[in-house]
Amino acid sequence: MKKFAIITTALAFLVLSACGAFAHPPKDVSVSWNKSQEMLSITSHHNVNDPAKHYILSLTILDGNRQVLTKQYTKQGSPETFTDSISLKGMKSGTKLRVQLVCNIMGSKETEFIIP
Repeated sequence: MKKFAIITTALAFLVLSACGAFAHPPKDVSVSWNKSQEMLSITSHHNVNDPAKHYILSLTILDGNRQVLTKQYTKQGSPETFTDSISLKGMKSGTKLRVQLVCNIMGSKETEFIIP
């Protein structure tokens, strides 16, 4: 019985370690602004094997400490890249935004962007 518990614990540890080894946070978050449409476009490299199982879980946009938007996702559109465009009507030139992306398995990435 004791041997079974040790083997089970060791296997559980190996499985959990392997899952963490394949998970990674989003990288290289880039943001652009379309002034005429008042649209913020966000792109990030997030290479995954299965975009239905490993994906960007959420996008949060903050103006200072004020949350402007949070959007949840259930899959990633491409195995290589996360992209989305968000309508932000009424944003003034010079507004400093923080854009945060969170991976559903592990990690997050944040970048700052100033509305031109």
